[in-house]
Amino acid sequence: MIGVLAQASPKIDVLPMLPELILAGTAILVLIVAVVGRRVEPVALLFLGLAGLVGAAAASLALWDWDGAPSVLGGTLAADRFSVVVRLILISVAAIGLLLGHHYLRRTNEYRGEFPALILFATCGMTLFAAATELILAFLALEILSLALYVLTGFSRRAGSVEAALKYFLLGSFSSAFFLFGIAFAYGATASTRYSELAHALSGQSGEQALALTAMGLLAVGFAFKVSLVPFHMWTPDVDEGAPTPITAYLSVV
Repeated sequence: MIGVLAQASPKIDVLPMLPELILAGTAILVLIVAVVGRRVEPVALLFLGLAGLVGAAAASLALWDWDGAPSVLGGTLAADRFSVVVRLILISVAAIGLLLGHHYLRRTNEYRGEFPALILFATCGMTLFAAATELILAFLALEILSLALYVLTGFSRRAGSVEAALKYFLLGSFSSAFFLFGIAFAYGATASTRYSELAHALSGQSGEQALALTAMGLLAVGFAFKVSLVPFHMWTPDVDEGAPTPITAYLSVV
């Protein structure tokens, strides 16, 4: 019986998801250090966050010559050069955002130890989203990103910042509902949440093209909210004006 279970256990390749593990692990470590060492210098947290980004970049570069399966974790996470390039871009932007945010928040006396951790969590969500090959993982990555950005938007003590975070949260939740409905329709059309199966249904090669088109429309609405695409951009002016300046810059790029 033990032999049968051992044979049925899937092989888990850790390397393709190592950048996200490093980012999430470093973010948790930053939170622990910020709580345990209440008098720790902010610059120490900054260097800890940068070290996590460097480690994630190194792990991403190690995937450039990956010769294993094109996707891992049951075919939900891609291990290709496209995801490597996108990861490196996002990590670079996160490093700039971390440095600018550290300087700005220290100057305005609004710095708190959670800031580097939130940047790392947001970056983790973005890199995971870039490498996802199916909708459930994409949704989880999108929510990891969004939750971190909601808090970063309201990071300042100004009333405008709190108002912007609340509007961002409410409209973000609204867009998440559209996205979930799209996933449900996609599963109904294809009995799968894989991108490839949805593309197959959209091409008309199955009898569920109408349902797949409905799913794609709902998914597009969810994406349009997240990327501030007209006419789903009503949250953007308030968030860009209310959020701290480095966070606005970070949002506008990533």
